[in-house]
Amino acid sequence: MSKGRKIIAKLRNKYRLVLINDSSFAEAFSIRLTPMNVVMLFSTFFILFTLIIFLLIAYTPMRQLVPGYGKSTDNTAWMEMNQKVEDLQRQINDHSLKEDAIQKILSENEENLDTVSAKKPQQAK
Repeated sequence: MSKGRKIIAKLRNKYRLVLINDSSFAEAFSIRLTPMNVVMLFSTFFILFTLIIFLLIAYTPMRQLVPGYGKSTDNTAWMEMNQKVEDLQRQINDHSLKEDAIQKILSENEENLDTVSAKKPQQAK
């Protein structure tokens, strides 16, 4: 016999799985199995488990956890929030510049200020 036929023959051998009550030695459960049936049973459970996981991800909010699978509306919302953050950062920077200018005026250090008059060319007198 070839090696492949020996493996197939071993997969078709029949075995009996028996559960026996330890105190009374009564047979509680018995089933005839072959290694092929066990392999088919586990592969069926694996396929069903994979299918259930796929359906959970595809048809529930869990799909948001998969990278690149989010809705385009989520992407636009993210872009809008990013724009708002950038606008707020600009406002904070403008506010701090104004605050620095006011602090310089209050400390009577007006020579360091950039004023409109300092930017104008000097007129001849």
